[in-house]
Amino acid sequence: MTMAGAFIVVWLPIVLGIVMIGAGAVNFVGPQSVRESFARWDYPAGFHRVTGGFEVAAGLLLLIPATSRAGAAGSVLILLAAVITLIRHRDWGHLPGAIVLTAVAIALVIRG
Repeated sequence: MTMAGAFIVVWLPIVLGIVMIGAGAVNFVGPQSVRESFARWDYPAGFHRVTGGFEVAAGLLLLIPATSRAGAAGSVLILLAAVITLIRHRDWGHLPGAIVLTAVAIALVIRG
């Protein structure tokens, strides 16, 4: 296995898992800025906790080799929803990061 292949197989799921867990924890705790963003995006009160819970779950799955593909697939769904929300509400500042994370998650699903 090449060094690039080892990075994708071993380290990329771990990196994405840590990012998903971190973002999920912030969303779940729901500081004022997060609650305001979810309200601006027309989500019901408390939905930030649902989103955060799913993000943490996907992140944890990414950290376990036997479940990392399922975690990547879950991350794709969560991140696509985020990208759609950001485009729909013209929140361009957060869009590049969401697109990069979505691409990483898709690459992890495809790599099998």
